[in-house]
Amino acid sequence: MSKRVLVCCLLLAGIVSGQSTPTPPSQKKTPETPHLRFVQEYVREINEDEVLQASSDKELGEAKTPNDQFLASIHAGKARQAALRSRIVGLKRMRLNDPFDTLIPTLIASYERQIELYQQMIDISGKFVAGPQAGVDYQALVSKLAGISAEFEVARKVTSEAAAKVFVTLIDQKPDSHGHASHLIITKAQKSALQDRLNLVLKDKSENAGEDQYAGAAMVLSAGLQKGFKCADEPWD
Repeated sequence: MSKRVLVCCLLLAGIVSGQSTPTPPSQKKTPETPHLRFVQEYVREINEDEVLQASSDKELGEAKTPNDQFLASIHAGKARQAALRSRIVGLKRMRLNDPFDTLIPTLIASYERQIELYQQMIDISGKFVAGPQAGVDYQALVSKLAGISAEFEVARKVTSEAAAKVFVTLIDQKPDSHGHASHLIITKAQKSALQDRLNLVLKDKSENAGEDQYAGAAMVLSAGLQKGFKCADEPWD
């Protein structure tokens, strides 16, 4: 075999080999996350938010002095940041197909913004704890804290407003004999377990619980579970 022919053969072999090389794992599309798993994570998060909020309110309520209040605010902010970072890591391992593909990125963006806002709050509270410092406009810092609080309301609202769409992920899109989507993708046992988790958020809440964003999200999901959809292990019409 001539040298030129040998080179051509090697080149062709390289092309064929390149065509059959598997896509690197990092470039493979992540399989869709089971919808129940995503909903369970969402419910866990609003439950966690409710617990953290109650803990923060208790700590602030027990603070005896303004300095104690700022220290409590710092502690609460750091606890929230840790929880938000943890859930972002978990959510980034998940993926939903269209038409739910924007749900997870929207929640992640909201959580990332909240981490930033908590850091601003922590930094400002730290300046008050440090005591009077020359050149620091404390009145401006108080005004800034009020603005941060307003931004928190906007960022957190994303979670509660996602609740309706989160519930829809549980609806089986396969129509029954009447052409209706009448079933959920979860079994009766799974539905009961979800409801129990939601009840933890709704416990001792009044009929005005919707004013609490976390309880409001739980109410939306709970109402969806009670709408009359059949479960996956119930007969189809």
